[in-house]
Amino acid sequence: MNLAWEAALRADKSGIDREELRYVPTQNGSPYTEVALEYLNENQIEQSVVEINPLYRFAKIFSKIFDINLKEYQKSRDVFFDIYIHYIVQLDLRQGLSRKEYQLRYILKELLEDVCQINSETVIRQIEKEKLPLILRMVWKLYRCGSSIALFREAMRLLYPYSIIYENKEEANYLLIYIGEKEGRKNRERFAFLQAVFLPINVQVYLFWERHFGIIGIDETMVLDEMVLF
Repeated sequence: MNLAWEAALRADKSGIDREELRYVPTQNGSPYTEVALEYLNENQIEQSVVEINPLYRFAKIFSKIFDINLKEYQKSRDVFFDIYIHYIVQLDLRQGLSRKEYQLRYILKELLEDVCQINSETVIRQIEKEKLPLILRMVWKLYRCGSSIALFREAMRLLYPYSIIYENKEEANYLLIYIGEKEGRKNRERFAFLQAVFLPINVQVYLFWERHFGIIGIDETMVLDEMVLF
C-alpha cells in the first residue's frame, strides 16, 4: 500500500467509509511512500486517520505550506490538506473509468433513490460491499438483455449460496425455490428485490426457506421433521 487511493480502497474492505477517513501530513514518514505506515508490509486500514507524506507526489504544492519551520495556521493547513487529498483520491480512482463503469454508477444511484419503488435502497445498503459490484453488473446485463431466469439464478447463487432453483419442464413460468436460510425480514426483502428486478412478471414462484420439500427417490429430502410437504 503506497498511494492514498490504495488506502481508500483498503478502508472499503475494512468497513470504513471513505468520507470518514482523515488524511494528515506525517511527521516521520518514508520519502519512498505516500502512505506512512508503522510497518511497511501492512495492508490494512484499521483507523480513520491516515498519515500521508505531502511531498511524495505534491512537493511543488506542499513544500512551502508544510515547511518544518512554519508554525502558524496549523489547523487551517491540516484542514486544507485533508480536503485536497480527498479530492486527489477521487480523481485517482476515476481515472480510466470506462463507459460501463459510469453506467454502473448511474444504476447504483437509481437503486439508492428507489426509482422503481421496490424497496431497493434498503436492500442495496444491506448487501456486502464485495458482492454489490457483482449485483450491479447483473442489473447492467438486465438492461441490455431483458428479464432472465439465468440472471436470476446467478443473483440467487451470489446472495443465497445454498439455494436451489427447480424449473417445471411441463409447465412454463413455474419455479420452486429452496433458499436454505431462515426466513426473516432481511431475507424477505432481499428475495423480493431479486424477484422484482430479475424475474418476468408472469413467473410463478413457490418458496421454501429452511426446509426442503420432499422428493421421492432422493433420501436427503425425505427425512422426517426436516422436509416440507408440497
